[in-house]
Amino acid sequence: MTLPQLSLVCIGFGHVGQRLARLLTEIAPRLDFGWRLVAIGTRRHGSVVDPRGIDVTRALALIDSGQPLDRLDPSPRQRSGLDVIRQAARDLADEAADGRLVCVESTVLNIDDGEPALSHVRAALEAQMHVVTVNKGPAAFACDEIEAMAEAVNRACLFEGAVMDGVPVFNLVRETLPAVRVDGFRGVINTTSNFVLSALERGQAFDDAVREMQARGIAEADPSLDIDGWDAAAKTAALVNVLMGGSVTPHQVVRTGIRQVTAADIGEARARGRRIRLVASAARHGGAIEARVEPELLTPDDPLAGLADTENALYLRTDLLGDIGIVQREGNLTQTAYAVVSDLSRIAVRLRDETRR
Repeated sequence: MTLPQLSLVCIGFGHVGQRLARLLTEIAPRLDFGWRLVAIGTRRHGSVVDPRGIDVTRALALIDSGQPLDRLDPSPRQRSGLDVIRQAARDLADEAADGRLVCVESTVLNIDDGEPALSHVRAALEAQMHVVTVNKGPAAFACDEIEAMAEAVNRACLFEGAVMDGVPVFNLVRETLPAVRVDGFRGVINTTSNFVLSALERGQAFDDAVREMQARGIAEADPSLDIDGWDAAAKTAALVNVLMGGSVTPHQVVRTGIRQVTAADIGEARARGRRIRLVASAARHGGAIEARVEPELLTPDDPLAGLADTENALYLRTDLLGDIGIVQREGNLTQTAYAVVSDLSRIAVRLRDETRR
């Protein structure tokens, strides 16, 4: 069987993008699609567009040594992410028309308005590219719009890696729970905050725990999105919009982060047999959906109380199946990169189905 061949345009090539490139190489024999990297656009490392295919090993080596990716480009120039998308679409027009050109968007979340990720997604869809993004912004700020755009151009816009890394949350509901209505959810969905709270229980300093998450590539250089609850709020908005048919932004999620949680608070909770965790939740109230992110004092019988370090969990409240729990015992860059792989596989399946028609 001939495998679908995907040409990848990577916008953003930080921790996740680089792990994705390595993971695709490592597990190539297991994939149900072939792939080549044809463009990379970054803010820090320069950019490269090469329709013949980029030498992935050399690209990673350049970044590791602090050299710009422009060294790989036969015609290097200053380009934004939008420029890279548009040039790749021009240079690979046949792949775009055939549905084999995929934009992989992994820029950092902008909690103000979801940009520039949202513009990257729009431009890629306008250029007839499929889109896979790990950025929460598009689903959190413009879910209905981008889904309508994708449908209009007969392309996929997938974002499994936006919440709980590689664990299938969106795909679980959309692909395996037909006719089930999600009425609410509750979960621990921010890895950095959960690790910090677990570290405080062990007597580790707050700032030291944050630095450890940064060293692992999980927390950004500016960890405030995690610590202040904005990352969890963006994930909550995305879950509400996609799974519950809502229309909220992160700014409409009632939010309190963990910055004010002290070691004394943790100690007092433990003395009472309880634990503090940053909990994201949403529920229908009449025709409205209320969404929240806040530290909660959990009793031992609460399923979220047992989560420690980099563990995450999400419990969906449904009308037909009751509560459904999804637990991730470890969250790291490989899991996030795998989410992109799983979305690319879905696109490959779609291409095979279209070819058979």
